[in-house]
Amino acid sequence: MKLASKIVPIAALLFAAAPATAQDLTLEQRVERIEAESAIRRVLIEYGKFLDAKDYRAYAGLFAKDGVWQGGFGTFTGPTAIEKMLVDNMGAPEPGFVNKANYHMLTNPVITIAGDTAEVESKYLFWTASTDNRPTPLLAGRYVDKFVREGGQWKIARRTTWGQIPFRDPNEPPAAGGGPAAGPATGSLALSTEQRLRKAEDTLAIQRVVTNYAARLDARDFDGYAALFAKDGTWQTGNTVRHGPDEIKAMLTGLFGPTPAGFVNASDYHLVSNIAVDVDGDHATARSRHLMVTARRGRPPDPHPRRLVRGRIRARGRPMEDPPPHRPPADADRRGVAEGDGFTAALLIWLNGEAAIGWNADDGVIDNFES
Repeated sequence: MKLASKIVPIAALLFAAAPATAQDLTLEQRVERIEAESAIRRVLIEYGKFLDAKDYRAYAGLFAKDGVWQGGFGTFTGPTAIEKMLVDNMGAPEPGFVNKANYHMLTNPVITIAGDTAEVESKYLFWTASTDNRPTPLLAGRYVDKFVREGGQWKIARRTTWGQIPFRDPNEPPAAGGGPAAGPATGSLALSTEQRLRKAEDTLAIQRVVTNYAARLDARDFDGYAALFAKDGTWQTGNTVRHGPDEIKAMLTGLFGPTPAGFVNASDYHLVSNIAVDVDGDHATARSRHLMVTARRGRPPDPHPRRLVRGRIRARGRPMEDPPPHRPPADADRRGVAEGDGFTAALLIWLNGEAAIGWNADDGVIDNFES
């Protein structure tokens, strides 16, 4: 298949469902459309979150009262039947369960809204721990969904799970073998239209910041990267802490060296997914999952990530002089690629985890970042 390269405006990606006559909609209708898409995105993310945590009741609560789940275990209708299906096939979690073995990465949502219903398609990548406790991609596929607004909340009316790699048709015979996301009805309808629009715009703006965070790092645009932080913003990973744009830029320059003129990154890039944003007035928190893919020198492809990093919110920590622990390994050094000294085309996914971000709406920048 020949792929044509096209430049797609970011607005087209964010608002794929917007009609050509969007300018003819009232302000209230436009706000409702943005809120609906944000609520549906939230359901998609919490679906994976609840499943990974084995919170089957909250997972089932994401479905409408007559919602349908169709996949490898068969077809089940209604939250009660869906919850029982998970317990029967995956086992009930033990008290205090913490998942250290697998998780879902969710990406590429395409949402088409029509009144109180929506059609959604997204992709997933399921990671599991290998025998030597390294994250390993196991399954890749897509979700084909129908959503409905029920009691003011967006719920899954039907979810069909397609296996892509390995391929599995959900219509074939099955193999042997917290609470739902809040929609606009929970509190937001008490807000004015202008307040709801501001909240929706802030959510999208934060999603763009999270995406730009990775893009500017990959481009070694240290000025642009540091500018994403507030003047007293905090960057933290482990015990390494930096405060403010100047310290953060200096850390990156010391870590990677000055960016050469005309730099093109041929050695690594970040994938960002599962962005969940909670806006509270002029502040917000955001969580996301991330993978870093790097080239390897003179070695065959290695499908296993080298490190697992778990994210948590932490505003303060003791500064340390040691470099951040997620520096690319020596065999994926950026300068080696630039000099063309024998890198293979193999990819190594070496960092895999979560990040927590605090947001300050006064400046439109990151208050604190921790991975």
